[in-house]
Amino acid sequence: MKEKGIKSIIGKMGILLALIVVCVFLAIVTKGQFVTFNNIINILRQTPIVALMAVGMLCVILLGGIDLSAGSMLAFSSCCAGVLMQNFGINNSFILIVACLLVGILCGAFNGILLTKLHLPHPFIATLGMKNVLRGLALLITGATAVAGFPEGVTFTGTATVGVIPFSFILVIIVYIIMHIFLTRTGLGRKIFSFGGNSEAARLAGINTDRVQIFCYAASGFFCAMAGIVYMGRLNSAVPLASLEGDTDAIAACIIGGASFLGGKGNVWGTLVGAMMIAVIRNGCDLMGISSDLQQIVLGAIIIIAVFIDVVRGQMDAKAKRLAVAQNQAE
Repeated sequence: MKEKGIKSIIGKMGILLALIVVCVFLAIVTKGQFVTFNNIINILRQTPIVALMAVGMLCVILLGGIDLSAGSMLAFSSCCAGVLMQNFGINNSFILIVACLLVGILCGAFNGILLTKLHLPHPFIATLGMKNVLRGLALLITGATAVAGFPEGVTFTGTATVGVIPFSFILVIIVYIIMHIFLTRTGLGRKIFSFGGNSEAARLAGINTDRVQIFCYAASGFFCAMAGIVYMGRLNSAVPLASLEGDTDAIAACIIGGASFLGGKGNVWGTLVGAMMIAVIRNGCDLMGISSDLQQIVLGAIIIIAVFIDVVRGQMDAKAKRLAVAQNQAE
């Protein structure tokens, strides 16, 4: 029993220990540049966009699904807010933020409808199609140019600080606390895990699986739009080509954080550490003068390793279950 407890702790803390090891390595390699105060604050500024997208992606991955349109939803929802400001003269920050969030929810919900009501065979197909549609719409409505000059209430989300801590990072912590409570303490949260564990069993148990799927994809859209608001705040502009790699970064954060592509497994804190891992690696590569091309290779390799670990872990769990069943039958 004691051995199982130790393994459980290592399993839960493994990604955090890996992040610490990476930080120590980068501190040594960069001769202390990595651990300067300004650089640490910079990492806290870089983390929120991926972290917000990743917590929405986690809801989808817990179902055993995937959302390849995440980066495009960020771009399109923020560009819709930009068009409202530029073409319709709306400069009220509250209206622009709400409009951005509503567009994200609608886009995400439409992904869920494609899967549940139109019965597209796989979320990969549905969200890949939406990825291209939304990116094209973002380019179309903006004329393929960035929209700049947002009011202070929007720029606040990406530039403000509370003391020395970026407001956007504090927002992430609040969101993750809420999502942790939602996924672990509410009926709908438990239904999401049940669906991912066995969707057919969940359906037979009376769970409305269509509603659960639509909700999770709408949540992904909501958090992508929230990330888009932070993006607009940081750059003071809505960019139609924003977050071209956002979906892969969000997926990577979830998988690195311990979520499984098979569904039913994952937690928000592992996902947050995964998002921070991506920010730390990108930051460290910049400090070491590694080109963006090589950075993509590094991140791609990390994703492959994380997925491989997930597959091996799944095989070991399945083997352990078979052994347990065999022992029970023998007894």
